[in-house]
Amino acid sequence: MKAEQDDIKRQELVKVSSLVEFIIYLLFALGPLTGNVILVLFRVLSTEFSVLPNELLITIPSFMFPFAFVQLFSGAISDVKGRYTVILLGLSIFGIGMILASLSFSLIIFVLANVLGGIGFGFVNPVLIALITDITPGPKISKKIGLLGAVANLAVGIGPLLAGQILIVGWRYLYIIFVVITVVGFIIIFSLKRSQPKNTSEMEIREFFSHLGIEIRRPVVLLLILSAFLVSHTSIAAIIWTSRSFTHVIPESISGVVLLLYGIMGFVSAYLAGITIKKRGIRLTLSIALISLIIADIILVIFGDNSFEALVLTTTGLIFMGFAGGLLFTSLMYYSQTLSQERRGALAGLTTAGQFIGIAFVTITLEPFFNSGGISLVYGAILVISLILIVALIILTKLAKKLP
Repeated sequence: MKAEQDDIKRQELVKVSSLVEFIIYLLFALGPLTGNVILVLFRVLSTEFSVLPNELLITIPSFMFPFAFVQLFSGAISDVKGRYTVILLGLSIFGIGMILASLSFSLIIFVLANVLGGIGFGFVNPVLIALITDITPGPKISKKIGLLGAVANLAVGIGPLLAGQILIVGWRYLYIIFVVITVVGFIIIFSLKRSQPKNTSEMEIREFFSHLGIEIRRPVVLLLILSAFLVSHTSIAAIIWTSRSFTHVIPESISGVVLLLYGIMGFVSAYLAGITIKKRGIRLTLSIALISLIIADIILVIFGDNSFEALVLTTTGLIFMGFAGGLLFTSLMYYSQTLSQERRGALAGLTTAGQFIGIAFVTITLEPFFNSGGISLVYGAILVISLILIVALIILTKLAKKLP
C-alpha cells in the first residue's frame, strides 16, 4: 500500500515539474517576443504616431533600461521571498504595460507602455532561470539551460515574423496576444504557488544584500556581467541595426524571414550548447561560439548591406551571428547558475541585467556609426567589440576554472 502511495506521489511530482517547465519556457519566450516585434514595426508605427522611424528607436531602451535595472535586484529578491511571488508581481505589471500598448494612440503612451513592460518582465526573466535550475538535478542543468536559451533565441526570430504577418490585420492584435499569454501564465503560476513550497532562503534580506555586494565585487562576476554586455553589442546589435537599415528598403515580410533564420540558428546552437557543455565542457562551447562570431563579422563587414543585391550574403552573416549568439548566451547563463549555488537568483539577475543593459545601449552607442557610414560602419564597430569580447571571455574562463 505504501509503495503504491509513493508511486502516486512520484507521478504527481513529475506532472507538477512538467507543468513548471512548460510555463517557464512559455514565459521565457514572451520577453524576446515583446522586445523584438518592434524591429519590423518601424514603418507602421511611424505612420500611426506621425513620427520619423528613427524616433521609434527610443522604444528599445525604454523597455530595455527598466528591464535590465530591475533584474539587478529581482533575482536576489526571489532568493529570499520565493520565485513564484516575484514572478506574479512581474506578470501583473507586464500585463498592464501590454494592455496600454494595445491602446496606444501616441509615441509617448507607447513608450510608457514599454517602460511598464520592461519593469514587469524584469521581475520575471532572471527568476525563471533560477527556477528551472531549482527543479533540475545538477548533471542536467546545462541541458535545461540550453533549452531555455534555445527557446529565447527562437522567440527572437518568431517575434518579428509574427509581427510581419499580423500587420495585415493590425499591429494592436500583437499586444492583445501578449496579454492573453500573460494571463495564462499568471493563472498557472498562481495555482503552482498555492500547491508548491516557496524556494526561500533563511537569510534576512539585509544579510542577503550584503552577500550580493560581495558577489558584485568578485572579479569573475564582474567579467560575467561585462561579457553579457559585450555579447549584446555583437549578435543582438547586428540584428537590431540590420532591421533598422531594412526599413523602407526591404519589405517586412522578407525581413521577418531573415530574422526568423537568425532565431532558428540561435535555437539550434543554444540547444547544442547545453549538450556540449555537459559532455565536452564550456571551453569548447565558447571556442566554437567565438569562431562563428568572427566568421559572421567578416561576412557582414565585407559583404553586408541593406540592398536586395546583398540580401543573401547579409542573411548568411546573420545566420552565423545567430549561431554564435545562442552559444554565447547559453554559456553565460550556465556560468550564472554554477558560480554560486546559494545565490543563483542573484547571479542570474546580474548576468541578464548586463545583457539587457547592453541591448538598451546598442541603439545609443552604435547610432553615430550608422549616421556616419550606414550599416557597413556599424558592422565594423561590431567586429571591434567582438575582439574585446574574446579577451573578456578568455579571462573569465581562466578565473572560473580556478573556482572550486
